[in-house]
Amino acid sequence: MSSSSERVGDLTSEHSQPESGPALLPLKWRAYRPPHWWFEIILILVLDTVYEHLRDLVPLREKQAYARGWDLFHFEQHIGFDVELTLNHFVMRHHWIAQAANYGYAVFAIPVIGVLIWLFVWHRRVYKTARSVLAFTTILGLIGFWLFPTAPPRLLQGAGFVDTTVYFHTIGSWGSRTVSSHSNLFAAMPSLHCGWALWVGLSLFFVARHPVLRALGVLYPLWTLFVVMATANHFIVDAIAGYFCVGVSVLAVWLLFGHNPWTPARDEGELTLTRDAKKVAETTKV
Repeated sequence: MSSSSERVGDLTSEHSQPESGPALLPLKWRAYRPPHWWFEIILILVLDTVYEHLRDLVPLREKQAYARGWDLFHFEQHIGFDVELTLNHFVMRHHWIAQAANYGYAVFAIPVIGVLIWLFVWHRRVYKTARSVLAFTTILGLIGFWLFPTAPPRLLQGAGFVDTTVYFHTIGSWGSRTVSSHSNLFAAMPSLHCGWALWVGLSLFFVARHPVLRALGVLYPLWTLFVVMATANHFIVDAIAGYFCVGVSVLAVWLLFGHNPWTPARDEGELTLTRDAKKVAETTKV
């Protein structure tokens, strides 16, 4: 490995690819430097503060949120694609699936935190850009919560949905005062559950070497999509919006850093040699 600060098993710069994007950031900002735990904590605290601020504004926008939720439901009915209601009634007939989906929804943050720690400890050359995708996705999600407050299917009384987490008294359900008082009940558009799950899947698929982990990278986003619809917490449109946020974030990282977010970063010396080699090649062509 090129740095003693890297962990065993870390992908080295030998696994990286030549810059294919514009690489808009200055070379020093793009170059690999070991991440600092204190900066990551500060970033999480800042994003959480913004979320808490948005949650406090929810009571002022309930009418708009419910109207948008009903609009989505009626739109899906109009096109004959109200799959959420079908899945919701399916899990209500199969209690063990409903409970599995409920707990899958309740612990959604654990896989995200686990993959972040995994990348931070064992794949530090990938961590910065992969984490940037997650951060950008979250920021876009927070903007979406502010611009498009949307009631989830479970809150649309009379639509036929059953709030499975409340019905089965799942630990950490929305029926708990502690959970509901610390959550934005109308943060449905976009679905960060689905966006973060896709990020987890992409990280496992592109970085992990074991085939089982890579398979989980494919299956986990699909499972999460099923969970959010079956528990009546999101419409499929919310999920698509979450995936869109991830796509925009991946594009942003590619533009800024010049390479796939899950490709190991090169250090400053390696980037300088590559830049100089390109200049020589361009001069030779001329």
